[in-house]
Amino acid sequence: MMSTPVFGMTDYDFRITLKKVKRAIIPVGSLEQHGAHLPVSTDSLIAEYIAKLLSEKVGAFVLPVISYGVSFEHKPMFNVSLRNSTLSTMLCDTCISLAENRIREIIILNGHHGNTGALQYIPQEIQSKIPSYVNIHILHYWQMMTSEFDHAGEVETSLVLAIAPELVHMDRAMPNSKDLSKSRAAYNSLTNAPGSFPKITGNGVWGDPMKATASKGDKLIKEIIANLTKTIDELS
Repeated sequence: MMSTPVFGMTDYDFRITLKKVKRAIIPVGSLEQHGAHLPVSTDSLIAEYIAKLLSEKVGAFVLPVISYGVSFEHKPMFNVSLRNSTLSTMLCDTCISLAENRIREIIILNGHHGNTGALQYIPQEIQSKIPSYVNIHILHYWQMMTSEFDHAGEVETSLVLAIAPELVHMDRAMPNSKDLSKSRAAYNSLTNAPGSFPKITGNGVWGDPMKATASKGDKLIKEIIANLTKTIDELS
């Protein structure tokens, strides 16, 4: 299959490639704290990397990652956040533009849990503004793995160790400093509130990054790509 990053392409290149490729992937991440050991770009880094690998499997244009997300739950720790309406509008306009450029299938690949609400209704919002043959799919990469998702814990740290190990400071890695004994459903609800994440976790980490390895990350990436490929085949 053909991987075609849009960034750096000319209009001529795009029009020639469009004869064979009608699918586009938009990776979406965030800019927020990920403990003392991972970069604030972690979600964007993972989403962008997975989008590139996925495009090679399914044949797609890859749009530049949207690095800003909805991260108010991390206040007062570092976050650069967009309102739900801002992120939704940005992606709606992007999808409309892609449809006008004769893209027939758009995959929004989400890398940050806090973006979920903003992304949910994008297909509904622009239904009347795009041709009926254009399909938009919202996929969250963490739903494509059997391991339980975390935040700067074993899973995310393993992924970044596999993708960009030079950005990981394992000497600073520490598990959450508060007891996370509530159910995951309870925490998912609690973390919707601005400023809630540091209060719940203590240090901004959900999980134990000290268990992370690059080999675990490689296995997770293979599982995610395989399941995303299968899912896109089912949707198409």
